[in-house]
Amino acid sequence: MPISLFNLRGLRDAAADLMLGSSCPGCHAPGWGLCEACRELLPSKPHRLVRPGWQPASQRPDQVSMPPAIATGWYREPLSSIIIAHKDDGAWQLAHQLGGLLALSIAGLVPQDRTGLKEQRARSPGVVLVPVPSDQVAVRRRGYDHSRALASAAGRRLGLSVVPLLIRSRTAHDQVGRGRDARLASQSGTMQALNASSRPVIVTDDLVTTGATIVEAVRALRAAGCQVQGIAVIGDTPKRATGGLRSADHPDE
Repeated sequence: MPISLFNLRGLRDAAADLMLGSSCPGCHAPGWGLCEACRELLPSKPHRLVRPGWQPASQRPDQVSMPPAIATGWYREPLSSIIIAHKDDGAWQLAHQLGGLLALSIAGLVPQDRTGLKEQRARSPGVVLVPVPSDQVAVRRRGYDHSRALASAAGRRLGLSVVPLLIRSRTAHDQVGRGRDARLASQSGTMQALNASSRPVIVTDDLVTTGATIVEAVRALRAAGCQVQGIAVIGDTPKRATGGLRSADHPDE
């Protein structure tokens, strides 16, 4: 009886589990890389990202004027485990899949014609991608800047340039147990733009919880004279889940 492709994959995954202890970063089933079941569960329909107090062109002092924001999907399984594996567990190869998800959100913020976004940008470069800066202590510990890697992977898919304009000028205080206003206040002034871009920018990140970090990124870019066209992230965290995030980079969110 001929060996089917399905059987070959089963043998491969069994060997991976036996010899290397390899498993899917989404569901932890034995095998190399993302399993087919987790791939099928990845988000594919981006939605508008909103947070309390975010208003376009707001004139109220208790609200923050924010550009359009889009998330690829909700921060839940298997996406949440995949993001954590990429950021905290050394699964750097996931930047390709996650970059593709980020590209879906970015594409929703950039006008396109019939030729497609990549071809259009190649003819007439428009926006640039600006990743939210990772905490440098975490970057040194990992030897890897996950935020820039995701922006770069998305940029390659769409033909857009990545310009790391933002740096962290100081560290925010521990945000555990703090409300939105306290987190916003603690984040204020923690980022600085190295210079201004002559082209519109889109801020990118892997996920958003309260949004305090994103608000600070937008503030710093605007203070340098940048036109922030939008915000694109992969995961949008439901309010009930924000207390249990495992993230070394954005504890303030």
